[in-house]
Amino acid sequence: MLSEVAKRGVYPLHASRLGIFRIPTELTDRSEIATVMNGLKAPGFKTDSYADRIYVTYTWDETETDPVSQEQLSAQLNVMIEIVTGEVIDVIYQIKPIELFGDLYWVKNYRKKADTNAKMVIDTILWNTKIGDKLLAHYQKSQKLSADDAIKRLDELTPLKQKPISRSSTAPPAAPPAAATQPSLSAAEKPQAEPALAVATTSGNTTFSLTGTGTNYSKVEGPIDKDFKSKRQVTGKFQGINVWGPIDPPGQLGVWGTEVCVDFDICVADGACIEACPVNVYEWLETPGHPASEKKPFMIREKDCIFCMACENVCPPQCVKIFQKGQ
Repeated sequence: MLSEVAKRGVYPLHASRLGIFRIPTELTDRSEIATVMNGLKAPGFKTDSYADRIYVTYTWDETETDPVSQEQLSAQLNVMIEIVTGEVIDVIYQIKPIELFGDLYWVKNYRKKADTNAKMVIDTILWNTKIGDKLLAHYQKSQKLSADDAIKRLDELTPLKQKPISRSSTAPPAAPPAAATQPSLSAAEKPQAEPALAVATTSGNTTFSLTGTGTNYSKVEGPIDKDFKSKRQVTGKFQGINVWGPIDPPGQLGVWGTEVCVDFDICVADGACIEACPVNVYEWLETPGHPASEKKPFMIREKDCIFCMACENVCPPQCVKIFQKGQ
């Protein structure tokens, strides 16, 4: 196991036990923990949490034909990975004795398959979740790696990852090259009340772009201001959905929606609202360069809302507010 640990670039806790790794980053924020759990649903893993721990279970099927009776044999096996959150992240797995699943004398190479599947889950955790973001930042800071080299190293450390997300060091917040030839206004010179901060030449019911050269990148904490409609003005539309300013892309996006409302500057893209909505109101919208998260739950089917309040109730940073029609 020591060679595997060394290859992975994470630290062993106890060499005498199977599959215990320490990731040199912290994970304590509840919204980030929720983001990790939601990021593991796309590859098809079952997730659960208790206290400071996240449990990730991978299940696979074994089939075989009995050589004597010609009976078709089948069994469902699983391996569980335990993520211990805190100031450092511990990732633990142990392979259960096959006897716990029944009299499966016919299953071949069980321990090897369970070990490989556990490492596949760990690779997916490291690449697809917020833990990977933190590990990339650790590589850049501690080893003075460029963003490209950090991503390359993480890619090499996670060869078994499933349904990998796209990772690129070329994403905004950098301004597009064309903007370099145009004079830019200082923050003090920009007219604060006008939606022209983000006006773009787009068609249909969209009046602004998600990209820009804005400098308003201050961190915003929840919950959403429930009285925002009396304090803000609609400064634009995106695919027919009202956007309440001020907006200054890519770092400041305001509050979106009229009945299904999300403060995009608070949203951390944990995905809880998308999972909870029974009528599929939301879909992911890419928001490259935004400091809180680079995708948001876009209420594209706002008119389908049944006002069950599920999304508002499950949002970890409390950035969602549902208004009944006419409110």
